[in-house]
Amino acid sequence: MDRSNPSSDSAIKGNGGKRSLLSKGKQSLSKVIYQAARFGGYRSQERKGNPDVKVDDRNDLEFTGVEMRHMQKAEKPMALVDLPDISEPSLLLTEITRTALYASMPALVQGRKWLLLYSTWRHGISLSSLYRRSVLWPGPSLLVVGDRKGAVFGGLVEAPLRPTNKKYQGTNDTFVFTTTPGNPVIFRPTGANRYFTLCSTDFLAIGGGGHFALYLDSDLLSGSSSFSETYGNPCLAHSEDFEVKEVELWGFVYATKYEEVLALSRMEAPGICRW
Repeated sequence: MDRSNPSSDSAIKGNGGKRSLLSKGKQSLSKVIYQAARFGGYRSQERKGNPDVKVDDRNDLEFTGVEMRHMQKAEKPMALVDLPDISEPSLLLTEITRTALYASMPALVQGRKWLLLYSTWRHGISLSSLYRRSVLWPGPSLLVVGDRKGAVFGGLVEAPLRPTNKKYQGTNDTFVFTTTPGNPVIFRPTGANRYFTLCSTDFLAIGGGGHFALYLDSDLLSGSSSFSETYGNPCLAHSEDFEVKEVELWGFVYATKYEEVLALSRMEAPGICRW
């Protein structure tokens, strides 16, 4: 090459500069690929539970910038509710309904086992039997009613249920529910009054303020439901007057007392059905 040619010198310098920039670009790209592979590989190993692999999140976040910070903020999917054990399958409650009701219950009963205190098919069709068996385990209990049109509804009441005729019982932790919309819907106290549960030898009623949210006759064959000021609920059944198909009362027992109370509940003479 003719070194005296100034245009050739300029071309050489220009080509050299381009090669230098290209080389630096390749190095930067290689560094990006290496860091991305390093981060992904380490993350993969750490997820697999390798205690020897540690990831420097601070340095990686500084390197990867906005996209990585966005990934760090991604929310994890909610875990499924771990339902406590149940003494026997319910004829009225599906797993979906039971899950919704369990999530709505006060912290006092969370984690306790479900024990069937009373059911019409097992202990006979009698309001007095329902009252008597509610004494087996005091505290919040779930009253569930199924009508002959397929609706399932009821409420969280305070046991034992004792006939007092004119004196209401219960607390602000109580609620009523229905499955008539298709999914379980919970109605909590509005604060308008404290007419939670009224027990009588002739009937059992939940809610008040002019009308009952749930009313059951003493024979447990029929009942009614309408708007109540206590819970602000609509009619819980498909119609205000309904025919009862099944009634269940569930108690929530400590794990340490469960076997004892279960055995006690089975010592009592059954109703129209046998154990």
